[in-house]
Amino acid sequence: MKFEHTKENTYWNNFYKKISEASLSPMPPSQFAAFCCSELRNKGVKTIVDIASGDGRDSIFFAEQGFHVHAFDKSKEAVEFLRSKLKKTPNIEFFEHDVIKNSIPDIAEKKFNRAFYARFFIHVLEHSDLKIFLSNLSGGMRANDYLFVEYRNEKDIDLTKVTPKHYRNFYESSFVSSIAARNNLDCIYEVEGQGFAKWKEDDAFITRQVFIKRES
Repeated sequence: MKFEHTKENTYWNNFYKKISEASLSPMPPSQFAAFCCSELRNKGVKTIVDIASGDGRDSIFFAEQGFHVHAFDKSKEAVEFLRSKLKKTPNIEFFEHDVIKNSIPDIAEKKFNRAFYARFFIHVLEHSDLKIFLSNLSGGMRANDYLFVEYRNEKDIDLTKVTPKHYRNFYESSFVSSIAARNNLDCIYEVEGQGFAKWKEDDAFITRQVFIKRES
């Protein structure tokens, strides 16, 4: 594993401050969000909790597809900007929330299974925070809720990065699965490779996994 560290709180607010310094232009969803959309429909999911929603591109896409979206991010800059620009957008709410320091809020929708979505979040967590995150998340999930994750794995360490000096920790897929399993999350789908998350010269070597919360 390799971790590139900077001062976290200031870093993320500065990283997303650029959003509020320009108009919100339409952005295509990530390749992962497009993949998840059909999977979520097939599983009967109505509500998506987008963890570390960042610039909101995937949250907005899911809302436009008719899902009820609750988007969490610790960056005040990102959340405030998206709230102001998207206040009239149906099916979506943005919350300033740190999922490491706080438990996952209980989201309603008792009649339907829910999905928790975390793209490019796991690889910004240190080992101790990864364990806390999966513990907190599992504690806020109900049986048969889903977790969709995508992250850079250990094969991506030396590949080209368009964004330098970023928070990056490179985990093996089996390592993440083992921590998830200890928190009652069973992996039901896994794939890894390149071509799934291309951006400019950055063709990340990623892992995609889908977990389901087992009965206690």
